[in-house]
Amino acid sequence: MIALGYTQKGTDYLLKKSGWDQAYIGMLLMQAALLVFLFYLFLRRKKQRMSQEEALCGDIRDARKDWKGLKPERYPFFGAPLICEISDTLGLLCAKEQYLQKKNSDTQMFIENVAHQIKTPLSCISISLDLALEEADDAQKERILECFSHLGGIESLMKRLLNIGRLEAGKIIMRKEPFGMEQLLEECRNILPDAEQRIIVSAEKASGPVGPFYGDFEWLKEAFLNILKNCLEHDKSGLPVQVLVSRTAEGMKITVRDHGPGIFPQDLPYIFDRFYIPHNAKKSHSGIGLNLARLIIERHFGVIHAANHEEGGAVFAVVLPVYALKNEKL
Repeated sequence: MIALGYTQKGTDYLLKKSGWDQAYIGMLLMQAALLVFLFYLFLRRKKQRMSQEEALCGDIRDARKDWKGLKPERYPFFGAPLICEISDTLGLLCAKEQYLQKKNSDTQMFIENVAHQIKTPLSCISISLDLALEEADDAQKERILECFSHLGGIESLMKRLLNIGRLEAGKIIMRKEPFGMEQLLEECRNILPDAEQRIIVSAEKASGPVGPFYGDFEWLKEAFLNILKNCLEHDKSGLPVQVLVSRTAEGMKITVRDHGPGIFPQDLPYIFDRFYIPHNAKKSHSGIGLNLARLIIERHFGVIHAANHEEGGAVFAVVLPVYALKNEKL
């Protein structure tokens, strides 16, 4: 139109006169309305999908307690084949979990019953050895004392097995009493044979005052006795076993390092498993000391980690959370 001599104003006038400008505005309004409608549908379907996801997650959580299966019609967004596959997998997992729980319960009950049944014959053997010791000559006394040593080992093993069973069954409640971690480690050093010269306990002053720890003194002492005993048994270098207590952002950290041959890489993932025998362990090693230590530390909501030091030897790091109790300053 401009090429034919019309001006810009004339062109606008003709468009307005013909009504094309109103149609153009109407098309824009229709497109805007369509976009709003599509956005509304998108939000609605997203909300429906989220509600079905929440329902599916809730049914999966409930399935852990009482398995009844999943119904595909409750989740149309996900499709029947996918829901059926999830349902079958959950059914297998629940069945396996129930089997493992029953197996663990039966194993713990068996261990407790065997431990209690062995107590009586062990007591009879101990009494008989005491009587024989009174009438024995020097050569016989040496053999009888060796029998006492083995008897003590059996009693210690049965005690540990009982403790493991009680811990895993939740029959033991850990107390929360204040004590100094250095005091606990010093007491462990005094209990272990020949440990006063071989174990050095120190606190890292750079991290600030260690302060008291709230936990079960006797059970934690049992845990660290097992860790220190393991280090002493495997460290034949004669160098001291170093124990460092420090305060970190995660809590109270206790690091135990020996100068022995260290832990084989293939043993590291399983070193805290029950009845696991490392490659360099003695024949008398039962594989329950470190497992008991881990259970006790976990009952205090702590963690234990084993590794090899760069300069040789094994390192056990224990981190225990420190809680601020009411009306107490830590």
